[in-house]
Amino acid sequence: MADPGRQTVVDVASQEKGDQISSDDLQFHDFSGATLSDGGGGLPGDRTSRMSSDDEPLLDADSDQAELLGGQKKQSPFWTFEYYQDFFDVDTYQVLHRILGSMLPRPGKNFLLTHVRPNPDIYGPFWVCLTLVFTTAISGNLANYFSVASSGSEYHWVYDFHKVTLAAAAIFSYAWLVPTALWGFLWWRNSQSHFTFLEIICVYGYSLSIYVPISVLWAIPVPAVQWALGLVGMLLSGSVLVMTFWPAVRDDERKVTYLTLVLIFILHGLLAVGFMLYFFSVPLQVGPVTPQPHRTTIAPGPAVPTTKP
Repeated sequence: MADPGRQTVVDVASQEKGDQISSDDLQFHDFSGATLSDGGGGLPGDRTSRMSSDDEPLLDADSDQAELLGGQKKQSPFWTFEYYQDFFDVDTYQVLHRILGSMLPRPGKNFLLTHVRPNPDIYGPFWVCLTLVFTTAISGNLANYFSVASSGSEYHWVYDFHKVTLAAAAIFSYAWLVPTALWGFLWWRNSQSHFTFLEIICVYGYSLSIYVPISVLWAIPVPAVQWALGLVGMLLSGSVLVMTFWPAVRDDERKVTYLTLVLIFILHGLLAVGFMLYFFSVPLQVGPVTPQPHRTTIAPGPAVPTTKP
């Protein structure tokens, strides 16, 4: 009697019509202990060899993907290049999407939660600040030139290269010092929002995006237009900042909450006001000062007595 745990495959040779199957045409193969493949194709030995050779890299890839999805991938030390490489791991679409999100406040939408997390970057904020430095310095010199040219005077206009240095110092100081102070304040107040330092830096860097096109339009030497553009930029991007950091301070004391949000908005507006007053203000006197002719008066000396011989 056949063993019930024994698997047997019978190959029956096809005969022409009318022929009978003889006993020699029946072949029995023993595959005891082997496991047939689910798909039914190929011998079990082939399936076993395929699993041992082909499935091993697939398992490694699945384990790497599981580490990435679970957030358990090993963090590189801060002194290595791989540690800072994650701060620049962003594509053009994400940068443009974050720039647009920092310009247009949307009720009920937090810019940090919807655009920055879980991948804050420094690449976008750095180029936004650098672009704003050159647009502010170049447009400030153009505004000065247009105001001088429209006055009709013979004043000799000279490009002021110091505006590039001053613009860089003001913009990068604001983009780094203010977020650092805000992060320290939230840490001191034990904020439950858990906003990281890099996330706050990213938010403030992108918040300056709206001043790039406005700084170009500030070259128009019309004070009313300049102040209107500055007010629009301050309201739009300032509202994004207030809505972003509202969850971080709403659980604090009411007085502290409103004072913090007002200070965030005022500091962001003072940056625009400082740009207009220093880089785009129309000079009061554009013509050269005509020097007065210098006259020398000789005072009469004492009379010298004369003697007759």
